[in-house]
Amino acid sequence: MSRFSRVPFFVAMVSAVLISGCASTAAPRTESSPSATVDPMAEPVVDDSFAIDGDRSLHLVCFGTGSPVIVFDAGTDTPGASFWRNERVFGDLSHDTEVCAYDRAGLGGSDPAPDRARVLDDAVADLDALLTAAGIPGPYVLVGSSGGGFNVYQHAGRHPQDVAGLVMLDVPRGQSSITEEDLGGTWRDNSEHMDYVSIEHQMDLARLPIPAIPVTVVAASNGQSADPEEQKVWLEGSSDPDFVVLSGGHDVYEDAPKETAKEIRKVLEIARAQ
Repeated sequence: MSRFSRVPFFVAMVSAVLISGCASTAAPRTESSPSATVDPMAEPVVDDSFAIDGDRSLHLVCFGTGSPVIVFDAGTDTPGASFWRNERVFGDLSHDTEVCAYDRAGLGGSDPAPDRARVLDDAVADLDALLTAAGIPGPYVLVGSSGGGFNVYQHAGRHPQDVAGLVMLDVPRGQSSITEEDLGGTWRDNSEHMDYVSIEHQMDLARLPIPAIPVTVVAASNGQSADPEEQKVWLEGSSDPDFVVLSGGHDVYEDAPKETAKEIRKVLEIARAQ
């Protein structure tokens, strides 16, 4: 989905616990080896909402078993929990390890975003608190599509000990020249209350350094970048940088799901070997 669908012009069900006004706490987790004879997508291992700061909850869904856990971050204005569970790439990788997706604040089964301008560190803090509350052990392989790529990249910079690898799915570099007029509105005009002008500026000119981890950039032959080579910016600092261009549009994981899963699997295996 378009990076500039991050604003409105730019399900998994909520648990009965959330409906009653109380979010879940994590149950003890057991881990077993992935089975080739059982469909890991038949039943989620997690499908619930968890309190992250006392008065807000986010919804999380996970399938499969194994580690590192792969956490998917969807494009802007997309409820990730219901979206990713229906994507082939998510189901394919559930045979290799545990895969998780979540609804960011203001989306899907998650509570509304706070009524203020939010930046990348707010999204990072939310995901960090959610994974902790749900008892999902790190370090993680983080996969970000489009605007979700900004979130996972910032997460690696802010919590380097918790990230074992990154995969960026057609994530154009930041645009420091972008304006509210370009985006069609302010932070009040998107469900997540994200200040995208500030975020674009940060991702262009003030990115945090990331740890020495494997990073793969999957660009699309007909994606959002006029020149896919611009996306190589996300490889800076990686110990195992890889850049591939797959045939398809911005939603490259739908146009080339097998190939996209293969690239994510490579990062997973490198992370396991570290």
